[in-house]
Amino acid sequence: MLKFNKLYILSIFICVSIFSVSCEDERKGGDQAKDSNANLQQARGESGEVILVIPPSLWESELGNLLREVFTSNVKVLPQDERLYDLKPVDPSKFNSIFKASQNLMFVATLDNQKPEGKYMKRYFTENSLNQIEKNPSLFSFNQEDVYAKGQEVLYLFGRNEEELIKNIQENRSGIKEFFNDKEAERLVSSFKKSAQKGIMNYIQDSLNLELVVPYGYEIAVKEDNFLWLRELDSKEEYNLWIVKMPYKDESVFNPENIKELRNSLGERYITDKDVADLHLTSQDEKEFVIDTINLNSQYALQIKGLWKYSDNSRGGAFVSYLFANEEAGDLYYVEGYLDAPGEAKREPMRRLKAILGTAKLPKNIND
Repeated sequence: MLKFNKLYILSIFICVSIFSVSCEDERKGGDQAKDSNANLQQARGESGEVILVIPPSLWESELGNLLREVFTSNVKVLPQDERLYDLKPVDPSKFNSIFKASQNLMFVATLDNQKPEGKYMKRYFTENSLNQIEKNPSLFSFNQEDVYAKGQEVLYLFGRNEEELIKNIQENRSGIKEFFNDKEAERLVSSFKKSAQKGIMNYIQDSLNLELVVPYGYEIAVKEDNFLWLRELDSKEEYNLWIVKMPYKDESVFNPENIKELRNSLGERYITDKDVADLHLTSQDEKEFVIDTINLNSQYALQIKGLWKYSDNSRGGAFVSYLFANEEAGDLYYVEGYLDAPGEAKREPMRRLKAILGTAKLPKNIND
């Protein structure tokens, strides 16, 4: 089943054992399908790239316009315009072994397409699947892993006709839009854990009572009581992570109107230059913060996206942060990742920072 963000409430119930989508080779079934799965190649492709298998007539239709609107809109709150995904349409008759190795695949089909392209598209669905779609207009999505390659995510969007599919996508666009973002984050976290810096992670848990996956390459820039600043430097980007623990008083701190003032006060106090008086981290005012309420590892949190700058206007860029509380312990946490990468694309580096911060978790046992 398509696994949407928990904030989106969807009425989609699809039983995998009843409704299955398969490639043409899997129609041969049984042992051959199992053997082919055991010998799958490793999925490949750029992060943020989605191969869209769609009949050309649909791609040039109102449905195609909607897909472009959903998947290629600009990422929120970046210094420059960058598309959410690199969406690459492929005619189903030209869907060859090269495309089948892609790590992000999406199939879009309607049953009423009687053109050769539509009939070709149906090869990617079992007869049982087609029957289920025909009988139930509420069924419009399904996802599978490792269909043609290991580490692959495949999303199917379908309907009896274009009008029904457009309606279902419109009603569930937020979850559909974030599907591949969530999968990219899972891949990143999996890779981070393989080379995680246990020493820094243990320090964070012992001193701040917080769990956080810290990938290889980050170094401690500043550590104080209830504060930690981590940095990773390379030739093009500078990644910054900082964590502040402070007393939790009441829920008014989560009022969106107070967030910018809170962030600026923390930046002025903690992210400073010891050699330059009054130089500190603050916020740009050109774009408003985008603030969402989310479930962060079973913890209520605010996610904040915005633009940062140093107080002397010498540098600036994008940031993402989370604000959440451990009410039982009386602690409030602000964790942020900000990127310094002038002249470079920001989408993928910010995806990395967001994935790291997304691992923030309160331990089950509170330290006394």
